[in-house]
Amino acid sequence: MENQINISEIPSINKLVKDYLNKESFVRSFYHQDFNYQNLINQSKEKINNYLHRETLVYELSEQLSKIHLSDKQKLNLEKLSLKNTVTITTGHQLNLMSGPLFFIYKILHVIKLCDFMNKNQKEIYFVPMFWMATEDHDFEEINHFYFNNKKIEWKDQFKDYVGEIPTTSLEDVLHPFHEKLKYFPKGRQLREIIENSYFTSENLAEATQKFVHRLFKDYGLLFIDGNSRNLKKLFVPFIKDDIKYQKSFHEISKTINLLKDNYKIQVNPRNINFFYRDNQERKRIEPVGNKYKIVDTKKTFSSDEIVKELDLFPEKFSPNALLRPVYQEVILPNVAYIGGNAEIAYWLELKKYFDEQNLVYPILIPRNSVLLLNSIQEKKMQKLDWKGISIFESKKKIIDSFVNQLSTKKFDFKKYENQLKNIFDDLIHESINTDSTWRDMILAQQKKQLNGLNKINERFYKSERLKYNEYLLNFEKLYMEIFPYNQWQERILNFSEYYAIMGTDFFDLIYANINEFESVISIVNIDK
Repeated sequence: MENQINISEIPSINKLVKDYLNKESFVRSFYHQDFNYQNLINQSKEKINNYLHRETLVYELSEQLSKIHLSDKQKLNLEKLSLKNTVTITTGHQLNLMSGPLFFIYKILHVIKLCDFMNKNQKEIYFVPMFWMATEDHDFEEINHFYFNNKKIEWKDQFKDYVGEIPTTSLEDVLHPFHEKLKYFPKGRQLREIIENSYFTSENLAEATQKFVHRLFKDYGLLFIDGNSRNLKKLFVPFIKDDIKYQKSFHEISKTINLLKDNYKIQVNPRNINFFYRDNQERKRIEPVGNKYKIVDTKKTFSSDEIVKELDLFPEKFSPNALLRPVYQEVILPNVAYIGGNAEIAYWLELKKYFDEQNLVYPILIPRNSVLLLNSIQEKKMQKLDWKGISIFESKKKIIDSFVNQLSTKKFDFKKYENQLKNIFDDLIHESINTDSTWRDMILAQQKKQLNGLNKINERFYKSERLKYNEYLLNFEKLYMEIFPYNQWQERILNFSEYYAIMGTDFFDLIYANINEFESVISIVNIDK
């Protein structure tokens, strides 16, 4: 589509993710299969032949969803999960208040659309869209707020427990002013009802998020699972034992990091033990100390036999960290692909050797779609500036420098003078070899000084030229801040409610229509058309 740019072409995207998308040979050993239609079928057959927990999964999921009035499509998907030829495509996220940033919505709709495509175009395998709720996360500050009309709405409280267990008793007061404002929006009543039937009627944040996501995506057939379950944790006990007693994940993931670190930024570093222990409504790290296991920031310690006994008796007290949460997910679900953001994909790529060591099928990784939403006025302003394509996502400074270059009637050819200076000093260095080689350091120091001076002249020139077009550039900066609020990608700040309160479900339909199932792209979408 004309309005789509491949994410690998965007300058700021994580280099490891770019190389993954571009199928660079060095990255090939860090994943299992490339993402395409046929490989999804192949991956499904491999996963089906190795998946062990279908009966437990369906029982547990049925229990978790028993208090929710499922749509016909959700009922069908739940029934299909009991069949051997059914697999899942999954995304996951923290329990952000009101879903948090827009990309929460984008990644779910990407999962849904890909499953729809696969089910429409073949009948051998059935694909169910799944959302993994990160209920065991404890970073409350990351999920306790959202933005609406450029105002931050924040749940100011202190919690150290799993965020899913946080009681919602104080949440109605936090959301009430926002809830009242929605009266004045065309589709505000719909959104008010969703808030009332989720956040205002639930005991904790896990239940509230489950209801909220259900109301938004029930007609698409989305299912959602909470890994904070004794039944599901029992299935993961062998992996927890391996991690605590033998530090298997630390050793295997460290090998991968040693291969990656010279070329890429490491997204997540493993700990010796990558599990938390939960007690007295607090989630604390487990740390080996000599021949004991200490629960960090507590007086509690276990011997090797004691912690294994504790794990066997109370598996629900043990919780994987961000690095091993994907492993837990892949043990529990008949999953064939994971759709995530760039940071997620980067740390998934650290895990392949650990999956191999544990004889687990490694899923296909799909960097999620992004969307840039524009109104018609913004779009016209951008056309007038000839600001389009990849240049939209350059740094603000680079964009402004480009505009100054285009507008300026006078040109300072910095490169020409830089080359002339370099030629002069190259000659001097050559002469120093023929005369006195000790002059070389002095010549190089003088070269650096002169080039720095030339660079200052260049900066002064652009500063004076920018002043000539100050009004033009101020208008651009105002537009830039509309499109990149707080100098961030729009999808990382804005909440879906800004659009849903006006457009209702049409907003989701618009995003769904612009999702590219098989390409990781950013779509530039006019919301007025």
